[in-house]
This record gives sequence, structure tokens and C-alpha cells, in this order.
Amino acid sequence: MATITNYDLFQEFFNFVKKPESTIEDVIKEHGGSSLYIPSYKTTIRNDEICTEYKKRQGEKRLTKKLAKTYDLSEAQILLITKHLREPGSLF
Repeated sequence: MATITNYDLFQEFFNFVKKPESTIEDVIKEHGGSSLYIPSYKTTIRNDEICTEYKKRQGEKRLTKKLAKTYDLSEAQILLITKHLREPGSLF
């Protein structure tokens, strides 16, 4: 069973709201009283971009250092973001 993330929840909300037939009443009925969390760019899109690039370029010399420079992060941050890609038994 896949884990549902804050990004998944926001995507569902966003899709519901952007439907042309959705009215303010529909939104209130469906999501009224909910706390709205909008995921940050860095924890969703940026990290996904880093992981995608890491997978494509895996095995390249000094890749962590190159990614750190590209994304203006430390090498330790890149290693933390891509940790699941290096762990044994990773599905990625």
C-alpha cells in the first residue's frame, strides 16, 4: 500500500477546485473545516528533480558535489535527499 503524502492530498484538493463545474459551495461541502497545507517547492518538486537527475546520472564521478552546486545545497543535503535511492532494497 502506497503512503499518501501531503503533496498527494494537495493535488486532490487542487484537482477538485480547478474543475470548471466546482462551485464555492462544493468546495466548502467537500473540504470545509480542513486545514490547508500547501507543500513547499523544496520538499516536492525540487527534491523530485534532484532524485530524477541523480538516478539518470548515477555512477558519475563527483555527482553529489555537482548536484549540490547546481541546486545551491550542501553535499550532505543532497545525500539526505537521495538516501532512499542508495539504500539496499529500495524500490526506486
